[in-house]
Amino acid sequence: MIDGVVAQAIVDDIAERLGVPVNVMDDQGVIIASSDRSRVGSLHEGALRVLRTGRLFAVTSEEAHALRGTLAGVNLPLRLGDEVVGVVGVSGEPSIVGEIAQAIARMAELMVIQQAFLGEAGWHHRVRLQMVEDLRAGLLTEAGWRQRQQLVGCRVEPPYHLFVIDQVTSRPARDPLDAPEDPSERYRRLEADEAETIIAPDTKGILWAVAGGSAGIALRHRISALCQKEKDIGALDVGHADNLPALLELAAQAGFALRRPLRGMVLLSSLELPVLLARLDPGTRSDAVARIVGSLPEELLHTLRVYFGHDRNVGDAASALNVHRNTLAYRLGRVEHLTGRDPRAFQDAVVLQVALHLQELSAPE
Repeated sequence: MIDGVVAQAIVDDIAERLGVPVNVMDDQGVIIASSDRSRVGSLHEGALRVLRTGRLFAVTSEEAHALRGTLAGVNLPLRLGDEVVGVVGVSGEPSIVGEIAQAIARMAELMVIQQAFLGEAGWHHRVRLQMVEDLRAGLLTEAGWRQRQQLVGCRVEPPYHLFVIDQVTSRPARDPLDAPEDPSERYRRLEADEAETIIAPDTKGILWAVAGGSAGIALRHRISALCQKEKDIGALDVGHADNLPALLELAAQAGFALRRPLRGMVLLSSLELPVLLARLDPGTRSDAVARIVGSLPEELLHTLRVYFGHDRNVGDAASALNVHRNTLAYRLGRVEHLTGRDPRAFQDAVVLQVALHLQELSAPE
């Protein structure tokens, strides 16, 4: 009655909150979820005893040697109503984990009950959320990717297309598609097929979307149209990947790219320099900023950003700043005086622009 993917989500949640190793066994005594994923699929003899008796079964290190697939710990029945649907095990010496084991069993039962009340759609959404978090963290495996797709009833085939959608305005943890009560509304608004696309927000409210094959091409057009229509939304076209390892690498690069605000539809390939710089140690970034542009007041920093944003075109930059060309020339001269680098010279401009990128990356998120 408990799906393995759902059980793993429960185990991961409990282990993260309480910091203890947890296992869930099904009604046949087979481990279907574990903090130690190498144990998944093996028979847990201690769980069989719990299933037979319906009572707690504690195992010490000495006793565990005589039981197949069992480590020291406390195992308790997992109930849904009056029915025992599985077993929850907490690894460790019973004298140490015994008290917390009861609380963990009740927590797991509540989560199973929550699954039943939320229904299929709610748990589909929870699984998609977990898929996005594992994608961002680089924890997705081929087996997990396939299993979770089966659970939510979709089939996303390579080449994978990855997109990230965010608010341009600085509203914390805001879902870019207005956090609908029905997660399917996001799919409808983007005209995306739930059978071919994974769409879910991360913990900061930033929306991630993975689409397969031709669905990814269609989704790119819709996201681009959304960015043109709604100016407070920015999107990152991360690119496409032919396999899961390549998709994980794209997701990692997207995480670095998101340290800069998005304006409209942005290609990841256009942010190659910021992505590379984001991989630097934070201390190294801060030291470089202080050394290169630390002496500049905010007015001159803003002038440089606008100047570089207009490819060092004095006329265009002066118009954007709403100042005379001579005023801009004076400010650029001040930058040279304070930093020893002339933003009008190519090599110095490169160094100054890198410093501005590093400053953006060093700013609080």
